[in-house]
Amino acid sequence: MNRATHRTSKPAVRPAGRRDSRRPDVHQPSLFDAPPNTAPTTYLTTVYRLRVEPTYDGLATALNLRYLREHGFAPQQRTVGDSPALLLQGVVARQRADWCDALASLTGEEVALGYSNGGAALLLGVDEHVYALTYGTLGRFMVADSAMDPTFGIEFAVRALVPEDIRQVRRRVMGTRGRVDRSLVPGGTHIRMYGIDKWGEIVGQITGRTDNPTLTECRRTGRPMRVTGSDSLQLRLALSPDGLRDDLREVARVCRQASPLADLEFITQIRPVRPADPRLAALTAELDHQLGQVAPTDIGVAVPGHAADAVDQAGSYTIRMPRSGRRRSVYADLELADLLAHSRGVPDGQRWTSLRTGQVTVCADAAGRDEIATAPASRWLTAQLAHGTSQLMLHEGHWYEIGDQHRRFLRDEVDQILSRSSDVHLPPWPLGENERIYNERAAGAGMVLLDRKLLRTAQHHRGIEACDLLGPSDELVHVKRADTSAPLSHLFTQGTVSVDALLHEEDARRALIEMVARQSGRELAPDFRPRKVVYAIALGRGRPVTTATLFTFAQVALYRAVKSLRTEGVEVEVIGIAAT
Repeated sequence: MNRATHRTSKPAVRPAGRRDSRRPDVHQPSLFDAPPNTAPTTYLTTVYRLRVEPTYDGLATALNLRYLREHGFAPQQRTVGDSPALLLQGVVARQRADWCDALASLTGEEVALGYSNGGAALLLGVDEHVYALTYGTLGRFMVADSAMDPTFGIEFAVRALVPEDIRQVRRRVMGTRGRVDRSLVPGGTHIRMYGIDKWGEIVGQITGRTDNPTLTECRRTGRPMRVTGSDSLQLRLALSPDGLRDDLREVARVCRQASPLADLEFITQIRPVRPADPRLAALTAELDHQLGQVAPTDIGVAVPGHAADAVDQAGSYTIRMPRSGRRRSVYADLELADLLAHSRGVPDGQRWTSLRTGQVTVCADAAGRDEIATAPASRWLTAQLAHGTSQLMLHEGHWYEIGDQHRRFLRDEVDQILSRSSDVHLPPWPLGENERIYNERAAGAGMVLLDRKLLRTAQHHRGIEACDLLGPSDELVHVKRADTSAPLSHLFTQGTVSVDALLHEEDARRALIEMVARQSGRELAPDFRPRKVVYAIALGRGRPVTTATLFTFAQVALYRAVKSLRTEGVEVEVIGIAAT
């Protein structure tokens, strides 16, 4: 090979992995670089659907005017394609960050740094709908909550997401104050794998992928697109006016014409009602009216989730309610009539506000001095009211809308539970006889009296009731008298808490065996495990226990209790107690 040929056979450029300090630093393309000279055609956008008219005047009614005035942001009329639009944009500057003082205190040196937050919102009308596209930290705050449609994001998601490719779910558990669970599967899985309780959990946000070639991003990439649905939608929307219009029209078409997918439809059946929902004024007025009555039919008293353990140790309850004309009062048991006695003294139109600022406190002693749990009085009420064709339920101070299909399916499940016969029989319960005396009398028929006798364990150091009566075949019998079905949700929870302790806590089993021996001389097996729970219920005025006499929330609580107990191999029976 001659010298010239050898030279031309060498590479003209050094390998990319080596750096030559004599050459300029040339950027090597990576997998994540966009192709040169190619502008993006879509952008990840948060979009809300607004309940206003698609005109400039209508768009103006959706603005958060207080926020805009506070920061000096002014809306500007625009058109996007042929759609009327309002553009809002601005920056909020902070001269000094809150954490500067913390750093200065720790280091002894002055730290003075500020920052700015920016954002924008674009409100536009497309056909009969109005949307708000929000950007940055501040964009969301430029739009009034009262104008937003809280069903929008979920409504699209249950019709568009692939059920087998759900990436994230956020849900609120009914019956447990404030508990919110978030489950994340980065690679996606079927919605069934999230183990959502269809009857007692509310899905507030769901993330997955949609494969809709009409949407710009799916058509551009030829792949499914990630979408998050809640009260808003987060998805990639086209950046051209015509493309954006077409994307929003497709979103509207899916919401209007597509049926919810079978595996996702349950998500729509219980929905929280937003604080700005226009129906709340009428609901509050009706609730206020019923709170002024002696015996309202649609209201009951219920135990907040965080106070459930405390109720087992209750020696008394205290009620304090502003503007009622009554002093703080002490009661041996908490009845709806006690709360109503206070609420009736509050002026018309102020009762719900008074309940929200008032307090119900659980006390360990009879005098109402040893406080062990407290909550706003509003959280101790449950209600089920109709508004037009809607059924709405009040639970722990929040309103929920119940779908027709949910009520029908739930009713069918509860009918099956109530139809089971039982070998446990209890005597009639005379009107006016309190629960303690009734249980003492019922214990004479082969039962062991365990009412108000607490099992104190490492897990439950304040104590829990194993049951009110231990049946002839070691059934755990829980007894409750209720003028309405609302207090029963706590009864059902008691059954699951007791079984959980007796199955999984050795000290609870040992305490129960010793307690039963002391009370009756009956010997339980050293390896005792509960096999059956019986809920014995006496409803006011001698009504039978049916789906027609149980509030929806009581049905939900019963269904969840049965599901939980059967998972542990424990059977459940519900019996009615006759009234005399």
